[in-house]
Amino acid sequence: MAAKVQNNPQLIKQIPAMPEIARSCINLHTQNNISDSDISAIQDISPEFFSQLLAVINSDHFNLTTKVENIKQAIELSGFERVCNMMICLSVHQTLSKLDIKGIDQQLFWEDSLRRAVSARMIGELVGLDGSRCFAAGFIQDIGFLLLFSLQPDKAALWHEFRKREPEARYMMEQNVFGNTHDHVLEAFCKEWALLDTIAIPMIHHHKCDTDGLDTLHVQLCKILYCADWMAAAYTSTYKSFVINKCRRIITENFQMEASRTEELLAAIPDEVDATARVLDIKLSPRIEFSQVLFDANIKLSEDNLNFQEVTHKLEQALQERDRLASELNRELGLAREIQKSLLPPQMGDHFPLYGINISARVLSGDFYDYFSLPDGRIYFTLGDVSGKGVNAALLMAKTSSLFRCLGKRIHSPGELLKQINLELCETSIHGMFVTMIAGMYCPDSRWLRLVNAGNTPALLVSREGLAREIGAQAPPLGVVLEAEFPELEYLLGNDSLYMFSDGVTEGFIAEKTTMGMSGLFKSIVSLTDKLSPEQRIQSLVSSFRSGNIALRDDVTLLLLEHQA
Repeated sequence: MAAKVQNNPQLIKQIPAMPEIARSCINLHTQNNISDSDISAIQDISPEFFSQLLAVINSDHFNLTTKVENIKQAIELSGFERVCNMMICLSVHQTLSKLDIKGIDQQLFWEDSLRRAVSARMIGELVGLDGSRCFAAGFIQDIGFLLLFSLQPDKAALWHEFRKREPEARYMMEQNVFGNTHDHVLEAFCKEWALLDTIAIPMIHHHKCDTDGLDTLHVQLCKILYCADWMAAAYTSTYKSFVINKCRRIITENFQMEASRTEELLAAIPDEVDATARVLDIKLSPRIEFSQVLFDANIKLSEDNLNFQEVTHKLEQALQERDRLASELNRELGLAREIQKSLLPPQMGDHFPLYGINISARVLSGDFYDYFSLPDGRIYFTLGDVSGKGVNAALLMAKTSSLFRCLGKRIHSPGELLKQINLELCETSIHGMFVTMIAGMYCPDSRWLRLVNAGNTPALLVSREGLAREIGAQAPPLGVVLEAEFPELEYLLGNDSLYMFSDGVTEGFIAEKTTMGMSGLFKSIVSLTDKLSPEQRIQSLVSSFRSGNIALRDDVTLLLLEHQA
């Protein structure tokens, strides 16, 4: 991913230029001695900006015991880095709030950023870190999310769907919708703005705090940002009960705080946001109290006035009971896998134009493929990949494949078929879950092909001469956007071969720390001789993932379509 960011000139071009004030401040930070003339030179760039900065420094945000009259005094009392971090926050807000992305509510975005910032500051001060550094990192940590939409504004209709998801589900959705994630975009931003490593490194890794090479201080701030992200989500996520329980667990695990302290921190967020917004001149939407969050999450005290610790204890007991039941159910998974295999279509022999294979990384698979013939001889086919793994993914896989076969017998348009399946999945969606899917209809007589790609890895249309065309996604995954449209593409298959596959193929390991990748898959396909049957070619591709002792990281599913004489 890092290589993708570094070699993406379109992304670099989309990052707004760093204001001269902020650049000058960071440059001064690298100097050993800062003179009065250096400070005066920066202040002369924009007196209005420094007037606002002084207001921030003299607020409760900095906790100074003495009111300062100028930036020099502020630096002497609180240190240059603290002043510089706050200057960066103001510069980031003033610069990025000017981005005009239709469909994005900038007011809500910066309100969410404030929630992360004040959450990070409160946790940081409790564990002995500088509060202003934690605040700055928390305020900036998700601006990569805003830049993703700036880079792909056509995805703006999904912004509210992203905002309703908790951090891990949103991160997964970013990968599927944008082909990138906000932390990698943030890395490019930090490099372009030359932000201080003290905040840049923890921000970039706030979804991967266990990354090797991080020093102790960076790891601690990284964990604070991770927790702050979940605390802010308690005010925006649809699944507030799940998020609040997650907050209790990760704050206890990372900082050994009592569960009751989590509720105190969450309840303090609205007051902290209001006070900070006034100082930073950031407009807020109508205030949301934590009591309303609890009401929305259906967390209610019992008649005995059970406190949150007791609720947590009951939840832990329920989870233990769930694990016990899951252990008992494990012996049934073998039978469940057999039932799941029965949902896949039978291999039809050499005369049939389709051949598929599914290899599960676990006992149950979240991938599927299917095909069947219509009375007029046309053939419907599909390949799908459910987000996540395990029983939930397997059940959603069974539902989606059944909908495809059932509805496909009366809806003879792949685009309309996926539209109807999407409506059904959106009505009964499970949080954070969706389905990427390719569906098509092939006419053996004319060799014409109609195809829809809904968020899936691009299919490869490969000619006999070894030329390939990628057929990328034209629509979002199923189960995300209720009113989504699914446009159809038409191709004359002729003597070409259409390879469809799940992301477990391109992202699967073929050697230690080496994935197949799209280019590797293409090279493997063109290296196969025409004398091999479709089954032999698919089996040859699959053998790449079975070499050595490398475990599958994801389900591997391939479907090949080509005309059979």
